[in-house]
Amino acid sequence: MPKLADFENCTGCGACMVSCSKNCITMRDNGIGVVVPFVDTNTCIECHACERSCPAISPEVFHGSMKVYAAWNNDMSARSTSASGGIASAIYDFIKKKGGYTIGAVLNADWSVDLVVSNPSEDYAEFKNSKYTFSSPYLIYSRLRELVKEGALVVLIGLPCQIAGFRKKLGDKDNIIYIDLVCHGVTPNSYLKQHIAFLEKVIGEKAYKLSFRAPEKGTANYYFTLYDNNNNIIYSKRSSQGEVYNYAFHRSISYRENCYNCHYARPERCSDITIGDYHGLGKVAECEYDENEVSVILVNTPKGDELISDMIKSNVVFAQQRPLNEPIEGDRQLRHPSSKSIERIYFEKYISQTDGDFEAAMRLVGRQIKINNLKQLIKQAPRRVARKILNLMRR
Repeated sequence: MPKLADFENCTGCGACMVSCSKNCITMRDNGIGVVVPFVDTNTCIECHACERSCPAISPEVFHGSMKVYAAWNNDMSARSTSASGGIASAIYDFIKKKGGYTIGAVLNADWSVDLVVSNPSEDYAEFKNSKYTFSSPYLIYSRLRELVKEGALVVLIGLPCQIAGFRKKLGDKDNIIYIDLVCHGVTPNSYLKQHIAFLEKVIGEKAYKLSFRAPEKGTANYYFTLYDNNNNIIYSKRSSQGEVYNYAFHRSISYRENCYNCHYARPERCSDITIGDYHGLGKVAECEYDENEVSVILVNTPKGDELISDMIKSNVVFAQQRPLNEPIEGDRQLRHPSSKSIERIYFEKYISQTDGDFEAAMRLVGRQIKINNLKQLIKQAPRRVARKILNLMRR
């Protein structure tokens, strides 16, 4: 039988599934909300095509960055409704004006997220803003393969592990530009669906739209925001206000297991271009503006350099070249994967015990942390009492 990537390394990219000529591999929930491949041993002919297509087993080539830019979209309206500096929107717009196809993540009505191909004449508005949940990349492999064969210009923006899967299947073609996002980790989509269903019961209203970085609150503030069918806000909180999904994401508690062993959280990239928030701006060299609403662009290949240079010359974006090491020193996700905290260890235990119940698992994590804190206070109590007595005696 073929040996696919283990649970600790499988990213859910689906390259193995689309490589199977017998359709004996399916991407399914593993029982605790994580989508992984399952092999039907009755139909498998052991051709091992799935193994050869897996970027976790046979990694793609990585590139060091040629250039680094601090940048933003010169369309201020687009920038104000985008995460960071709106560079992804600028790229989509630029490619579409050239008659090219764009690929990005779309949030569906059932709160699932898919990578979708947008034609040159179609709007890309649904690609905008961050989506902090697992997105299904394997639905577009066949369409993307057709476009590449036709010679159509295509830009694909996705997570680094998704880009690795696409490159493994499609190769490095002249007409496709791979762009990856600086990624902290991926929370299984089932957890998002559960959380929204829970909030709808608490609020007593149905949600029709979601934003992880609501423009109304400032995209740099990370408000988890739900809207009704009239686009009115019915819920909006951030981690510090008790927003559980946000807390679990930003504290690296709820990610897929492979995110803690990520092969792509490193200075070298497997894409033509890397974009994200510019953390650490001004720490290596003086800068006249701060990092809020500013994107980082890492140019990793000559093909990526050509695109960004054309956009700068066309005045589509403002871009200032920065030291190569500045974003790497400023953003730990460009140096190493997210680390496991004690909360993550507890979450692993409780998400299994509750059969994938996100809300229940997080409640148990919170309770365990409170117990730990209480134990620590009790343990330290004699020392505190002794110190108080000594202080009184000195007075």
